[in-house]
Amino acid sequence: MTARGLRGWLIALAALLALATGALTFRPAAMVFATPLTEDGFYSLAVARNVAAGAGVTADGRQPTNGFQPLFTFVEAAAYRISAGDEVLALRLVIAVSWLLYVATGWLVGALAADAVEDAGPTRALRRWLATLLYAGGFLTFMHHFNGLETGCVLFLYALAWRLYQRGWFERPGGPVIFGGLLGLLVLARIDSAVFVALFAAWQLITRWRTDPLAALWRAGAPAAIALIVSSPWWAYNFFEFGSLMPTSGTAQQEWGLFERRLRWVLWALGASSLPTLWLGRYDELFHDGILLSGLRALVIAALLVLILRAVRQAGRPPRPGTRHTLGFGLVLATAIGALALYYGLSFIAYWFYYRYLFPVALPACVSIAWWAAPLALRRPVWAGALVAMLCLPTVISAVLAQHGRTLHVETVYWEQLALIAEHVPEADAVAAGQTGTLNYFRPRVVNVDGKVNREAIPYQARMWDYLAARDVRWFADWPFYVEKYLGATPEQHGWRQVGAKGYWQLWHRN
Repeated sequence: MTARGLRGWLIALAALLALATGALTFRPAAMVFATPLTEDGFYSLAVARNVAAGAGVTADGRQPTNGFQPLFTFVEAAAYRISAGDEVLALRLVIAVSWLLYVATGWLVGALAADAVEDAGPTRALRRWLATLLYAGGFLTFMHHFNGLETGCVLFLYALAWRLYQRGWFERPGGPVIFGGLLGLLVLARIDSAVFVALFAAWQLITRWRTDPLAALWRAGAPAAIALIVSSPWWAYNFFEFGSLMPTSGTAQQEWGLFERRLRWVLWALGASSLPTLWLGRYDELFHDGILLSGLRALVIAALLVLILRAVRQAGRPPRPGTRHTLGFGLVLATAIGALALYYGLSFIAYWFYYRYLFPVALPACVSIAWWAAPLALRRPVWAGALVAMLCLPTVISAVLAQHGRTLHVETVYWEQLALIAEHVPEADAVAAGQTGTLNYFRPRVVNVDGKVNREAIPYQARMWDYLAARDVRWFADWPFYVEKYLGATPEQHGWRQVGAKGYWQLWHRN
């Protein structure tokens, strides 16, 4: 196989991925709500449905909430509005938008890799398609882009900002203002992106201050100020409606402390996200072997970054602007992800979500690996083509299986919980649970007790039985862990008794 043949093979793989994932938009109506949509994705979808129906910014139809990320949720609301009550059509539109973001992000990652260094010919073209497939071919990438949440939108905006910066848009007249608007959208997509905005502004100030202080203030202050203005409606809503800039979903999961388990999960999240194409099945889902493997991947990525910096310095001349911009933005992004890793590892109890919060590390990782691997692939094109195809295979298989409501991942849409409740609980009765994403979307009168979308429940986390009694809620359906957490070690002492079970789910009733 020649270099041209390898490039054609990689393009064919990219086309296959695009077709297989795009077919999700047209899967049978009975499967539209199945995986890769997730439990938490239904929180955003419920808010979007209520916004479109004119019921307000609410998940349960009763009280306001800010337990979601606004930008993509309001895009979803537009899909519900367009569908005029046809929820299957609304989900198809959401999946179609998710697919566009997925394809566009893969393309942007490829463009970043192609223009990251000063070369041309087959190596440049190969870097483009290797980076695209390292990103878009990743099983974790697939799950994150089509889960109903904001992750794919966040990755697209990061990649777009990086690409525009690489192309010199920031240097143009008015560039800092335009860039600030894009960064404001990034903050609306996920508010922890404000850390990146702050670091980006600081980087502009520090690197330009000695040569031109006024230009440094402009290039640092303008994007930060515009980003704040663009995102200010969300900050104002949080503060005046809820009395805090932190969404209730964050408050409900915050507990500061140094815990060995959280730090291990941070390592796992960084390792798993740094190479999303290398999916290791249960070795990435079990947290003993998976921790070691992910740690090795994280070290490999760090070594690649060092190699890239060393190669640029040894080139004997200053790097061209595109390379300099690529490296600068990438290092700021990596620093921001490192800061978020510390923040989440020290403050958030939901360590099983770290790999979603830190998934932007996939962007600099895929660009770095493509930079390093392209010359090697040219030497062994047959082996390279076979390896890339093997890495992409789990994603293609999962996209096909999703036509039947399955993927290679564990099930994350809780149908058994719904079925258990339907067997025992009258439709008019209220049901409480910690995990209420799926439940709240498909059933009325659901009470969220972990506080993600229900601010009333946050003060009662240590005595939830009192809150449920005050609300006259008589049904509770969740995993045993949440039963003990919210009904007590012996729920019978508070008037509860178990009346049913299905799979790992338990149903409790209070007389």
